[in-house]
Amino acid sequence: MRPKQTVYDQLNSTSLPERAIALWSLGQEGFLVKWKDTTVLFDPYLSNWVYELAGEPWQRAFEPPLQPAECMNIDYVVCSHHHEDHMDKLTLQEIGKSAVTKFIVPKAHRGLMKEWGFSEEQLICVSHGEEIKLGDEIKLAAHAAKHEEFETDEDGEHFYLSYVLSLGEIKLLHAGDTVGFTELEDWLKPQAVDVALLPINGRDYIRKRQGIVGNMNYREAAELGVAIGAKLIVPMHYGLFAHNDENPAYFVDYMYKHYPRSSIHLFSPGERFIYMK
Repeated sequence: MRPKQTVYDQLNSTSLPERAIALWSLGQEGFLVKWKDTTVLFDPYLSNWVYELAGEPWQRAFEPPLQPAECMNIDYVVCSHHHEDHMDKLTLQEIGKSAVTKFIVPKAHRGLMKEWGFSEEQLICVSHGEEIKLGDEIKLAAHAAKHEEFETDEDGEHFYLSYVLSLGEIKLLHAGDTVGFTELEDWLKPQAVDVALLPINGRDYIRKRQGIVGNMNYREAAELGVAIGAKLIVPMHYGLFAHNDENPAYFVDYMYKHYPRSSIHLFSPGERFIYMK
């Protein structure tokens, strides 16, 4: 019996046609994306820190499917905002030893990244409404996100961002941490998103009282994904922390009842999925 390939093995061995991307789920909102020879890593939380909130320890439900030391040839690391499970200092500093990787973060976090030891040459800092060209046929558009509410620094730079990554003809939305709101739908509709990665863990006053900032729930994620015309809707932000979880079966059931012709996919940790346009 052949040994199971690791994410790292698959990343190096996966060859794709031009109109296809490979995605690997790494837990929470961590996704690794490959198109041609370009690799993009979103919100990597690949360490094992134990975080305490409201006196309760938060521990991973599963080990990281990919190690930071295996990310030395990643082209771009993209972070949606500074919470430890999205912009993890331990993970980023290890990948920061790479000679080739660029780190894309909200402009509001430039100072923090410099404090963590990143040079100006390693950083690409973006603002709401900005679109940057990363290479031939590769662009990244940033949109303000509401992690329950908009939050900005003294210069008006948003702390939370959603991203649309254009890889040739394929457009991938990584929503980051956000609730659903009308402006986000309006910003995304004209972009003809193919794959939408959307959080489903929701929010409530119990978690808010504990300091846990919330996101859209499974119903909002389904409705937003359909409203923007996404060809494939993928739920994320579940399964890693028991204190801030949601059952993705609720998302599946809602889509089955209300939008049975829409395409969805649930990832298991470390799973590779090929999307072809």
